[in-house]
Amino acid sequence: MKGLITSENITAPGLYRMTEAAYHADPAPEPSLSRSIAEKLLLDSPLHARAAHPRLTKQEPTEEKNSRTREIGSAGHALLLRQPTEIAVLDYDDFKSKAAQAERAAAQARGAIPMLTVDYEKSVEMVSKARAVLSKNDHPAIRALADGDDAAMNEVTAVWKDRCGDLWARARLDRISITGERLTIIDYKTTELSVEPDAVARAIYNNNYHFQDAFYRRAARALFPEIDRHELKLDFLFILQEQEPPFEITVARVDAAGRVIGEKMVSDAFLLWRKCMTENWWPGYPGGIVEAEMPAYIDTRWCAREIEHPYLQGLGFDPMPMYEAAPYKSKPIMEPN
Repeated sequence: MKGLITSENITAPGLYRMTEAAYHADPAPEPSLSRSIAEKLLLDSPLHARAAHPRLTKQEPTEEKNSRTREIGSAGHALLLRQPTEIAVLDYDDFKSKAAQAERAAAQARGAIPMLTVDYEKSVEMVSKARAVLSKNDHPAIRALADGDDAAMNEVTAVWKDRCGDLWARARLDRISITGERLTIIDYKTTELSVEPDAVARAIYNNNYHFQDAFYRRAARALFPEIDRHELKLDFLFILQEQEPPFEITVARVDAAGRVIGEKMVSDAFLLWRKCMTENWWPGYPGGIVEAEMPAYIDTRWCAREIEHPYLQGLGFDPMPMYEAAPYKSKPIMEPN
């Protein structure tokens, strides 16, 4: 395993131990591409990516809306990954009182996770279930996470100079594990929604986790050349857990087809980033009039309503014909040769 560099500043490619605040400020020698910026670059526009980048546009301080769901997830994350993040347990029934709100704000100001006692107990129970279930998983890297092996490799920052343009890039990984001849990246997510396997498959693509998979794999390949020499296998696993009892868990892997699309997306992101950085080219949305393509479900939904809704039955016929922008013309009859 590569040695960890403990530093808030990036001086060379490698694996770093740094605070989350330092990571998000982008401490690379030059502005670097992260997964979130790459997504904005591809799915919004280069102008949006530039506006969100901490080194390219001054970021105004923003206050995140308080969310007990997010706090439960953050605490679960810290507990499962055995991180030294402070969890401030506040002895209130809710956050409606001024005293509770003041204590919550003070905890947030010092970088702690403020939680009601009931929410903290839920996080502890959730993580206990996770460790019990994951310790029996078939994958050795999952079992090692549950057992707390080598917690130093949790919450690490991967930094590299990408082959595409020799530009800096960075990614913050929940865990890197090398067991035998396999390097495994693990990402842990909690949710209020179901993690039933079919629901997880939909969530992976709806939330662009296949893009995250490809971006993090690219980081691993850049820092571990043994992967491309086929001396070290590469794997990426998502652990998804429900935040409500019985705290069920699904471990998922993006399939081969999803990885191909993810690789294409990430490749395009790096190509576009190279163009933007080298040419100082940051356009917004393309101009022109967009033809809003109707999704297939709109047709299906309306036709079903026409058939089933009682008010739409037996109305007769509309004497106004539908307008034809391009009236039908019969094909001309060709003369025989």
